[in-house]
Amino acid sequence: MSLTLAHRHLGRADYLSTWELQKRLRGELLADREGTDDVLLTVEHPPVLTAGKRAKAANLRVGREALAARGIEAVSIERGGDWTYHGPGQLVAYPIIDLRRLRLGARDFVGALQDAMLALTEHVLEQAGVGGQIRLDVRCDAPGAWFFREDGRSAKLGAVGVHISHGATMHGLALNLDPCPWGFDWIVPCGLDGEETSSLARLVAELGGDVDAVPSVAAAAEWLAAVLPETLEGRRPRC
Repeated sequence: MSLTLAHRHLGRADYLSTWELQKRLRGELLADREGTDDVLLTVEHPPVLTAGKRAKAANLRVGREALAARGIEAVSIERGGDWTYHGPGQLVAYPIIDLRRLRLGARDFVGALQDAMLALTEHVLEQAGVGGQIRLDVRCDAPGAWFFREDGRSAKLGAVGVHISHGATMHGLALNLDPCPWGFDWIVPCGLDGEETSSLARLVAELGGDVDAVPSVAAAAEWLAAVLPETLEGRRPRC
């Protein structure tokens, strides 16, 4: 079966309304699996922190009152994982798809999201003139998109956190293009204390490439929407 995703780019949209949209779309999918299309929502959120089902209070480094004074929401949601940050300069993608219809398992789905982020990252590095200069890969102990320096140190470029109910998905991935503010300092990202979180802009600069080649969120969203069906159909999780 050839996969088609109906892509809807929401531009800059607040987290809570987008979360409600995801739930509504998944409800429609579960109510009519045959007549409802798979959808990819892409969005850029104002600064917000979200806590997955395994989030630890100790991994929130800034008090909720201090966050509220800055206008930063901290929201507990149903996806897996710990704390993460969303904000301007970050591409967030929410596939609402029927895994049963596509005969995909949870590991296939997570693997496809990781591979899509890595493919987009490699594309950006090539556009910036630094393609092939650093290893991009996954880590089986920590879902996401990573790069690996020659000395073995790794840094995370993007996160994955999903929720699956009756074979239908919600939540998805977040790829750091050039986030500002750098809200990862407010948390222990994904519960990985001591691990480095980076962005495509920081990586391109580190490699001596053209930082202006890092795309806008809207442009990156279009590229992701084109490549994600290919990685979903690949069905080759590496972990």
